[in-house]
Amino acid sequence: MADDPYATLQVEPSADLEAIHTAYRRLARLYHPDLNPRPEAAERMRAVNAAYRVLSDPARRATYDARRYLQRPPITVGTNGHAPRPRPGTTRSAPAQPRPVTMRSAPSRPRRVAAAVDADAEPPTALQRRVDRIVAVIGVVLLVAIGAYAAFVIPRSEQDFRDYVRGIRSTRPTPLATALPSARQATSTDVPERLRSDSGLRSFPGTVLVAPSTLEPFAELPVLRLDAAAQGIARYAVYYGDLTSGGATISGLVGRTSFDSATPQLPDCAPDAAYCSGPAPGQPRSAPPGVELFRAADLVETYPAFVTHRVCCNGVAWSVSWYEPRANMSYTIDLFRSVAAHYGSPNVDADTDAARTIAALATRLVRLP
Repeated sequence: MADDPYATLQVEPSADLEAIHTAYRRLARLYHPDLNPRPEAAERMRAVNAAYRVLSDPARRATYDARRYLQRPPITVGTNGHAPRPRPGTTRSAPAQPRPVTMRSAPSRPRRVAAAVDADAEPPTALQRRVDRIVAVIGVVLLVAIGAYAAFVIPRSEQDFRDYVRGIRSTRPTPLATALPSARQATSTDVPERLRSDSGLRSFPGTVLVAPSTLEPFAELPVLRLDAAAQGIARYAVYYGDLTSGGATISGLVGRTSFDSATPQLPDCAPDAAYCSGPAPGQPRSAPPGVELFRAADLVETYPAFVTHRVCCNGVAWSVSWYEPRANMSYTIDLFRSVAAHYGSPNVDADTDAARTIAALATRLVRLP
């Protein structure tokens, strides 16, 4: 079928809801316009969103699966290897009596054609009837399985996912302020009004961390855009500055998947290495290192965290990513171009002090009051 959402999301028709969510997140990181400037990425992202709307909704997916199955052409087997064609003026319930081929006279046509015509008019054989019964039974079983899947499995999986996302806050200890460091506490005067009044951020199903009004470099940058999505991939982002000359972004996603997938895969870099350098995405292996990776157990308090420094391919950029288990949230701070140029040097020189300065920004963020 054209525009098959399973093919668009690159998943099997039997994929469960978690596999569909994972495929969507992976494709969104590849084709989202904020992350991929190529013109064809926007069109591909629209197709991915359309496919995700169908497969993430139980009713839509069940309807599509049923239509996808029912639109397949029926399979019928004739005795001569072709679909049987009834003789004009006859019906299936009253087939013509078979006549021996040797008795048929067709002087104007080859004997082979006359034999084929007579064979088409023969009643179904025992093998054909057996095949018809098997096909009918398989069709009924598939329809029953699709109906049961749509009625029980899909709604339960979707409800479990929604309960998990919506229940993040309720499963934490009631006095949340005691579970987080004091640096996370904020009053209404600590956070810019635009962030405090944004309905998308306030209704986000996870803990929203933002920069206080006095935290540099965010204090000197205007808020460019706010994004918050509670359905599908639960994600929020605050964009600062100018995306052309330089700026910063604070973002968060529910769960740990985005943190684990964001770690750069550098050649010959052990999973627990404190420092690695290597080619940036798109760089040949023979080129000078374009990105460096910093790890330490205390980069961002005691949370799993890493810092990256990119010095090639569209300007300098610093990034710190970390995962907070108590909130079940993955966070990232990105600084790029002119804003990133204020930290460290534009070279790969293992500047651990600059990396720790970037990581310290994470500990200065506050919860949205």
